[in-house]
Amino acid sequence: MSSTSRSKRAAEDAGGRPEKKSVAPRTDHHAGERYPLDANGIELILGGLANAVSLVTPRQGLNVYDTPVKYLAVTSGVLFGYYGILTFADIYCFKAPLRGSAAGRRLTVARRVRKVATMSAGTLAAALVIAVVFVLFGAPVATQQAETLMAAINVSLLAVTPAILTLRPTAAAWRRALLSVEPQKSVPEKWASALFWCSVAPAWAAAYFVPMDWGRPWQRWPIPIVGGAFLGNLVGLLYVAVRCFVIPVARADFLESEGARRRMAREAGGSHSRDSADLEAAKKEE
Repeated sequence: MSSTSRSKRAAEDAGGRPEKKSVAPRTDHHAGERYPLDANGIELILGGLANAVSLVTPRQGLNVYDTPVKYLAVTSGVLFGYYGILTFADIYCFKAPLRGSAAGRRLTVARRVRKVATMSAGTLAAALVIAVVFVLFGAPVATQQAETLMAAINVSLLAVTPAILTLRPTAAAWRRALLSVEPQKSVPEKWASALFWCSVAPAWAAAYFVPMDWGRPWQRWPIPIVGGAFLGNLVGLLYVAVRCFVIPVARADFLESEGARRRMAREAGGSHSRDSADLEAAKKEE
């Protein structure tokens, strides 16, 4: 008998079956190249709190009905502060490892400052585009320019800023995240897509209430659009929390428990077969 056969026979006698070589888990290098850092979910909680604070009326002299420009300036300030703090702290969707040297820390701080500046410039540019869209679709031109601009800034912060912070600055990345329906999107792409469409679609739908002749105070421009964007953004946060965090964690727990159950069943079956073989061998010897 050859040495290979003897080794195989010894492995079968020791464990009931031949040993198998361990296979390293396969990693998605393509996804790692696109988004090499792991997602961080703290922005889910803080994002909901920022939206809730933005919707609260602090006092009688500051509300969306009597002082809409001032109120929308407060809400945009709350949202911008939320995005700015999380971006500078590098915990918005991605957490970058800190470098140990002083020069590395200086570079890290400079990079974070550039990220905040890029986010601010992109948000303001998107707000100008949204304001032009508002005017093209019937927003007042001769009056209420401040209301239109502040509404555009709020919608830009809710819908576009998350995409600016999570997607690469290329047309292909934005088209894949916002316009494609591919099921294998990454967490940043799902995040950006959900917050964009959950903010834009309700704002668009709520605009139909503005020209109605119901005479309600909440129909005044631009209250329906901003309210729809805020409520839709909260729905988007809930969707992302469930779709990107709760469901994957539950699926991983299920697969882990199922794998443990199958391993126990295989081990029990192997021990039973070994006991049966020993019993048969004992009977033959008798």
